[in-house]
Amino acid sequence: MNKKFAQFLSVVLHPVLMPTYALLFIFQNSTFFSYSIPYHAKLALFLVIILNTLVFPVMVSFILIKKGVIRSFEMEKREERLIPYASNMLLMMVAAYLIHALRLPQVFFQLILGAIASVAIAIIINMKWKISIHMIGVGAMVGTLFGLSTFLLVDLRFPIIFSLFIAGLLGSARMSLGAHSPFQIYLGFGIGFVCEFLFLSL
Repeated sequence: MNKKFAQFLSVVLHPVLMPTYALLFIFQNSTFFSYSIPYHAKLALFLVIILNTLVFPVMVSFILIKKGVIRSFEMEKREERLIPYASNMLLMMVAAYLIHALRLPQVFFQLILGAIASVAIAIIINMKWKISIHMIGVGAMVGTLFGLSTFLLVDLRFPIIFSLFIAGLLGSARMSLGAHSPFQIYLGFGIGFVCEFLFLSL
């Protein structure tokens, strides 16, 4: 794969963007969620997710770069990843609390718990070994769509097919950049997928 294209994919498919993409997939299709959730609840959900999984994590990473704690948003060295991962997990916990406190649909509380679990596993693995957080992110999105389709009978066939294609492209991009081994790619995808799928089954 062309290096510039691989870098482009790594940016537009960054893990912090995956929860927002997943929401867009769910609400922009003619599904049960599109019609059953009131507009104000959708707006509240988007604000909670975008702020706590995208805006605030990017701000934290920017501060860490300025402080010299990490070199870049890529966090190429395993040792750089602990603080950003831990802060992201804490922000996801805030999101989970807000989703519960605002009495938003339970399924989204389950989804954020799945995301917290996947980041917690990534933190543990990262202590000794590097894993692909990009693939955890895209795996979580695919697991979300599969779980909604399986357990809530939501028709998401086309988003699932598209997300699997995207996952394949992203995995190829990360390997072509030399960021991860094939096993790290597959394991990351598996962790993200299984965590979301399992929490949706509860």
